[in-house]
Amino acid sequence: MRKIEKLWNGFLTVIALCFLIAYSYPAFHPNVSPLAQNVIQATQWVCWLSLALDLSYGFLKAKRKKDYFRKNLLEIVSVILPFLRPLRLLRIISLGGFLLQRIAIGRQLAITTKVAISVTFISYIAAVQITLSERNVEGSNIKTFPDGLWWAVTTVTTVGYGDRYPTTTEGRLLAVLLMISGISLVGVITASVAVWFVKMGQGEEKA
Repeated sequence: MRKIEKLWNGFLTVIALCFLIAYSYPAFHPNVSPLAQNVIQATQWVCWLSLALDLSYGFLKAKRKKDYFRKNLLEIVSVILPFLRPLRLLRIISLGGFLLQRIAIGRQLAITTKVAISVTFISYIAAVQITLSERNVEGSNIKTFPDGLWWAVTTVTTVGYGDRYPTTTEGRLLAVLLMISGISLVGVITASVAVWFVKMGQGEEKA
């Protein structure tokens, strides 16, 4: 049974990475051919079905259904309403959490490193999404992935030069999420530095 679960978890990790590649591709290639678009859509549907099966199995297996529902709320919502445009942000959030959970990034590292890796991942996703959302909008100043990446980095680091900014509602919602992530990162780093100084002071007192 454990071997089957290991294989399934490995399969889900590959599926999540495939979804990430398929999702990112249009941001790097504005003119997607019909064949490539069909492949992207097929990949997304396979990923959706795999995630739906995993969540269904986890729900049936869970002893406390309410706790499982609360812990996986975003994933469940993104599965129930998979490809509606207003819920695209939920799909991205659920993908990020799902992928980071499956590949177990930074399990043995310090919490600051884990937060930094998570925010870097979210920034990349945000850069892809903002490019897709803003590229074809009249009056937008984010037309390419480098533009989106520059905007994501300046936003998540709370620098905010203002030379690149979202003009759509979807883009602004994404900006709010990225700002919150950036504030969280700064808070964790500040707390970690403070703890380090306290420990260093305690070590000097003992000496």
